[in-house]
Amino acid sequence: MKKILFLLLFVVIAGFLAYNYVMAAPKEIATTSADVVINASILAKEFSVSESVATEKYGEKVIEVKGKITAIEGKSVTLDDKISCIFKENVSVKKGNIIKIKGLLIGYDEMFEVVKLDQSFIVK
Repeated sequence: MKKILFLLLFVVIAGFLAYNYVMAAPKEIATTSADVVINASILAKEFSVSESVATEKYGEKVIEVKGKITAIEGKSVTLDDKISCIFKENVSVKKGNIIKIKGLLIGYDEMFEVVKLDQSFIVK
């Protein structure tokens, strides 16, 4: 009987922890300090050398990246042709400007060799 109660208690606690992990509120990137501050070209190079090592190091972290704007398309700004920063709304920036952007690193697109940041904000 004690084993059954212990097992039931364990399942309830594990379920509670799993629920809280899955349902946790997303990070507020604008008010969260960056886990990593890095130059866009260095970040892109680390991913091109070893995607698995870079993903382990930077994956799902808040990254502040500095680079040259090389493309603007809707809600997306590309830095140094290798870092795609996705914003919640269109931003007013100019191609060729050097800028700092903070966002949540969500992955690396192997096909296009582009690092992707989501929930991006321009750092003043």
